[in-house]
Amino acid sequence: MSTGGSGPIAEIGGISELEKTLKSGGKAKTKAPIKILGSTLKKEIALPDKVVAKIDSSKCINCGTCRENCPVDAIVENQRQICHVCPTCTEIPGISVRKMKSLPTETSCTTKCPLGISPQGYLALTKSGNYDAAYELVWSKNPLPAVCGRVCHHPCEEGCKRGILVDKPIKIREIKRYLSEKTDYKPPKYVRKYEEEIAVIGAGPAGLTAAHYLALAGYGVTVFEASDKPGGMLVRCIPEFRLPREVVLKDIAKLQGAGLDIRLNQKINKYSVEELKSEYDAIIVATGRPKSKELFIEGWRLAGIMTAINFMEQVNSRQRLRRHLGQLFKFDGGEAVIIGGGSVAIDVARTALRVGASKVTVVCLECGNEIPAHPWELEEAREEGIEIIEGYSPTRFTSDLYPTLTGVEFNKVLSLKKDEQGQFIVETDLNDKIWIKADWVVVAIGQGYDTLWDDIAEDGVFYAGDIHSNKCSVIDAMASGRKTALEVDARLRGRRLKDPVDDSASRLVCADVYEKLFPYNFRKIVRPTTPKLPLEERLNTFKEVEQTFNDQEAYTETDSCLGCGFEAVDPEKCIGCGICAKLCPKGDVITLVAKSEGVEKA
Repeated sequence: MSTGGSGPIAEIGGISELEKTLKSGGKAKTKAPIKILGSTLKKEIALPDKVVAKIDSSKCINCGTCRENCPVDAIVENQRQICHVCPTCTEIPGISVRKMKSLPTETSCTTKCPLGISPQGYLALTKSGNYDAAYELVWSKNPLPAVCGRVCHHPCEEGCKRGILVDKPIKIREIKRYLSEKTDYKPPKYVRKYEEEIAVIGAGPAGLTAAHYLALAGYGVTVFEASDKPGGMLVRCIPEFRLPREVVLKDIAKLQGAGLDIRLNQKINKYSVEELKSEYDAIIVATGRPKSKELFIEGWRLAGIMTAINFMEQVNSRQRLRRHLGQLFKFDGGEAVIIGGGSVAIDVARTALRVGASKVTVVCLECGNEIPAHPWELEEAREEGIEIIEGYSPTRFTSDLYPTLTGVEFNKVLSLKKDEQGQFIVETDLNDKIWIKADWVVVAIGQGYDTLWDDIAEDGVFYAGDIHSNKCSVIDAMASGRKTALEVDARLRGRRLKDPVDDSASRLVCADVYEKLFPYNFRKIVRPTTPKLPLEERLNTFKEVEQTFNDQEAYTETDSCLGCGFEAVDPEKCIGCGICAKLCPKGDVITLVAKSEGVEKA
């Protein structure tokens, strides 16, 4: 199976036949450029005009492999209409006929994935027991499947038609996790095709993804990591009850097994970039946001006030918790206040319980749906006994005897806005105050990047991940790394950047009406819930809270997929090269048929 996506297609079986045809001369009916060996032939191409590819929509699993490797962009993703006019057909109310017809071209799980993976494809392969092919489909675009199977916020599920029209979205993230544990897939070695060498600074999710895509494309890639372990924030700041260290290191070991060169304890900064530029043709800076923002209000220097990153690093490295060397405070059995409303704040709060806090309170500026943390994160925190107070802004840390912290004072938020730089503008009611007792406080109000990189804007230096974007989730960092890799490849090859993920939504086609799905036929499936560690076992351990589906649960969940999408060939563009048929992981979906007059869709 091909790696697909941004990678070249040199390994494809039968490519030599295509190249022979290209050299044979003659007049081509299509003027579309053909992508061969990672480049674009800027000439008219001669190919026989006798056959075209035909895709059996009833067998197609919409994995996207054929579409992404078609040299003339003759294949497009079709989305089936889902009949849902009757208001009582499913748990979700009916929609208008107009909406029913427009929805297929508006969203899909494929277009919602920041990495452009087709969940429908690997769900179907997993259901059929073809685990290696399913894993390879994921790994070709996502070098950290086990990691994302645990901590991705699964935007793909927002585009799931089952969730929109029937009951609940398919648990795509849980299937990815199941798949990563079900198979011990060993990726093939990266194949070197180009002489250029690329340096990536930072072995976090963005850096590793950029390196993976460039290695797939055929470049020599070296990753420089400042610490003694790769993974960046994945190992430094995410608690082990969500993401065990061994899971991260196992994913990274697969990259190293494929030939990725990761060098640890290599501190690179803007002053040493010049040395790298003499050895490498491009440099990608993916150093993330390694610094927590501090809260500079009255009393901020008191003992027992920590930042989120500082706190999580000390917990994850099994250090004794302290703000400064020699500055200890009542920790075990103390009451903790967490300031902030994002995912990091919730991680910190749940971690605080596990390291001995007798009571944990989260206080955030936002209210209700405006709270940045995801709903399921808030739900799990509340299940564990964490109190979440909404709509209050911290004004000062209090002390009876310096430097001992006694609590935090807050004012009620009246209005909350953001300026052009994304900074909060907070209006509070000075007469509406609360005070919360605190033996220690963790400030979790965001991260900042290393400003040492601010002045670097040289040719050949690229940025990826959190340092380059305000989006700080794992999958968004990976998507940024992927996009930067495409930019580097385009620059080095001297061609225009073309990103299939950017174009995917605009290329969705509404399938013919005879392909329509009827959700009533699917609604009777009793679907599994995500297994979790019992509540009474969670609070004194860092064991993972979420567990993995068993075989039956995974089968039932994959069997619940509606199969909304399939690929279709435009016979007017198809050149009959057969690449799609050779690459199809199912093997019985695509055939080459004689081209005849009146063919509307193959």
